Amino acid sequence: MDKIEVIVRASQLHGKEEMARLSERIISDISSAGNLKMEEVQFPSGEGIAAILVLTGGVEREVLKVASQMPSPIILIAHPAQNSLPASLEILARIRRDGGDGEILFGTPDRIADELKKELTINAAWEALRFSRVGLIGDPSDWLVASDVDPAFLKGQMGIDLVKVSIDELVEETSSHKASRSAISQFTKPAASIEEPNKADLSGSVAIYNGLRSIVDRYRLSACTVRCFDLLDRLHNTGCYALSRLNDEHVIAGCEGDMQAMFSMYLGSLLTGGASFMANIASVDKEEQKMVIAHCSCPLSLASGFVIRSHFESSIGVGIAAKIPPGPCTIFRLGGERLDRLFVREGEITGSLAREDLCRTQVSLSIDGSLDPLLSSPLGNHHVLIPGHHRDEIERFFSRFLAQ
Repeated sequence: MDKIEVIVRASQLHGKEEMARLSERIISDISSAGNLKMEEVQFPSGEGIAAILVLTGGVEREVLKVASQMPSPIILIAHPAQNSLPASLEILARIRRDGGDGEILFGTPDRIADELKKELTINAAWEALRFSRVGLIGDPSDWLVASDVDPAFLKGQMGIDLVKVSIDELVEETSSHKASRSAISQFTKPAASIEEPNKADLSGSVAIYNGLRSIVDRYRLSACTVRCFDLLDRLHNTGCYALSRLNDEHVIAGCEGDMQAMFSMYLGSLLTGGASFMANIASVDKEEQKMVIAHCSCPLSLASGFVIRSHFESSIGVGIAAKIPPGPCTIFRLGGERLDRLFVREGEITGSLAREDLCRTQVSLSIDGSLDPLLSSPLGNHHVLIPGHHRDEIERFFSRFLAQ
């Protein structure tokens, strides 16, 4: 739901008409600042987001009674008059003392609206993630020894159905879905150049997309991860283009059967509405706080341009050498069998590289914050890059729904 319910509480010592005008003005100002749907209610319905507008002092116990019927975290809206903020501070202190959680939104209407928008985004992401269907196509790659997720946790705690599909089914689907000239042109026409791949490689990469898209549609998958290296032997091609295009079509698609990376991509997409880049950590400079990440598949919506290359490790089929433009970014990963660990940092994309000893899409990053955990207590190899600074939303989502 995109509506925010607002429960208003004011002391009876103040005039009802005056307080009604004040609450109406505050709610209207916040709503207009963020183009939000806000509705004053007496008690929360239990659906969507609810906030308590602490209009005056003297309502601490009354607000605590309302808060006891609401899920954590409790959102308190305060304003700079009528002892609203002093009351809110006392209320939140008691909520936290009793083991609850919450926050006080205080400041300009724009600032409060921005915080409420984050809450709407986080809530919507959780609602979309729960009870979804995700696919594991083939087993995780043999070298992924720390990147699995407990299926019982997914089903029992999150209601997520893990659909297992054999790699044989993908091969069969690919063989029955030929690539049209227009579909091949859709891939190749925007490319700056085509280097190693021949026509058969390009046609085959589009056929793999067709086969994978068919499986996604058949099993109604919101996300999937593929044991893609098996395709090198079975089809003499790669899934790099197929995964790239699916991500641009808002179907989360990860490499190598990495479940933790797939859920990281899924969360990144739900919180930002855009695609993400799943990559290897190629190098880390702790002192300079710089990184290089690389992979052979990248959503083209993230790129300012791209070259069609072969797959790096095998020199077979199709890989994508994309240029991701400079700008703010967030790199993160969910880890653990129950997705109860998190690494997240913000930074800047500083450029794209073209080394021949790394996977084809190569991105250099400058990171805010320590990179020591990557080398001392890593969650695994694959991490996820998303444009923009989104650490706050990721950490809020994680602490609210995943942290144990």
